[in-house]
Amino acid sequence: MELKPIKIQLSNNSASGMYILVTDDEIRYAKNGDTQPPNRAYKIQIGVEAIYAAKRNTGKKLFNIAKGTSISKAVGSLLGKREEMKEILRTKGTLKIERKILKPVNTKDRKFKSAYQSWINGKAISKRPATVKNYNGCYNGILYKLDNKIIDDITEDDIQNLINEMINKGKKPKTIAILKVVLTQMLNLNDVHLNWKKIILPKIEKQEKFTGDDDKAKLIAKTLLEYKHPIARGVFTFLLSGRRIGETMLLEHRDINYATNKFKLLAKNTKTNTEVDFDLTPALINAIKTQKTTSGKIFDMQAISIHYHFKKAMLSIGISDMVMHDLRSMVAVVSLRNGADIYSVSKMLAHKKLSTTEANYLGDGVERAKEAQDTFTALIKSADEVIDVELEDSEFTALKNIYPNATDEKIRKIIEMMKYI
Repeated sequence: MELKPIKIQLSNNSASGMYILVTDDEIRYAKNGDTQPPNRAYKIQIGVEAIYAAKRNTGKKLFNIAKGTSISKAVGSLLGKREEMKEILRTKGTLKIERKILKPVNTKDRKFKSAYQSWINGKAISKRPATVKNYNGCYNGILYKLDNKIIDDITEDDIQNLINEMINKGKKPKTIAILKVVLTQMLNLNDVHLNWKKIILPKIEKQEKFTGDDDKAKLIAKTLLEYKHPIARGVFTFLLSGRRIGETMLLEHRDINYATNKFKLLAKNTKTNTEVDFDLTPALINAIKTQKTTSGKIFDMQAISIHYHFKKAMLSIGISDMVMHDLRSMVAVVSLRNGADIYSVSKMLAHKKLSTTEANYLGDGVERAKEAQDTFTALIKSADEVIDVELEDSEFTALKNIYPNATDEKIRKIIEMMKYI
């Protein structure tokens, strides 16, 4: 039974570049000319083309469709895949998946270097790239010193010496803690067990919450949102909506949906390994539109450069003890302080603990995230922007027109705050 690709016909012309694989006997059309599916599970092939490096490139992929699925429904479900394929072709020139090259290892070799390489090869398959990067950073920074040791001969003293060396170099407790994560997993896999009660690790202090008042938060936000460098300013805008620096720097133009005013964080790029949707506020849209990029990553700058600009911005207002991740704490604390409930803030920050189901997380969670974000956005608006509004009926009506997504209670709180500005 030879299958051949037949161009899919739909009256709404949505199946451009899509073909159904059928035999000659299975080619069927409805009265209106729409292609009909065979009475079995079937495949749809999508072909796309795009310009890359001034050359026309083409690519295609096959997708399995369940038995009983109509052509129109199948095509509808694949429209997003077709756009993703086009974007990949535009940015990479090929749809081929890059193969991970894993170094060959001798599993019988009990030297630390070989044992680590075997272990990290497995992690490269099962873990996120960022996680593997952290593990390799720990190895290249300190653990390589154990390379020539037989893993069965490694003692608690060996590990303590490495920890002490990291402390003397000024490494942070969280960085040192990665050493234990790597060693316990790798050594346990090879039936080597250390007594970690004999090993002293520096205590990880609980992360402090933002303790500044609302005026300090407004000053920080104003400084970042008015920062001169357009790329850094765009990144700061996303950070002030509760996003992490890592996920912001990995955002691509294909993750933005202007039709629905949403943007998505892919599961592979989030700390919780969960894909999440968020609203595109006018400020975020402007942050994207001011970038020179039109495809691939939105922000064309290394994270280390963003850190530099953040420090520079903070020093300009006399703040030297803040890091970028503290902005998440600031957004959360200020939002809670000004009326947002804990569940709304959890959604805005994409925390997973309060998400019992995916439907709940992606359903009203988006609206709750928007509510929390509106609370913070309303607060950081300068006093002049609010006071200079030409009041139509009352302060309440004017503010409601400016912040339609804010609740009545939040509007009243803003009015109360204005009395003391």
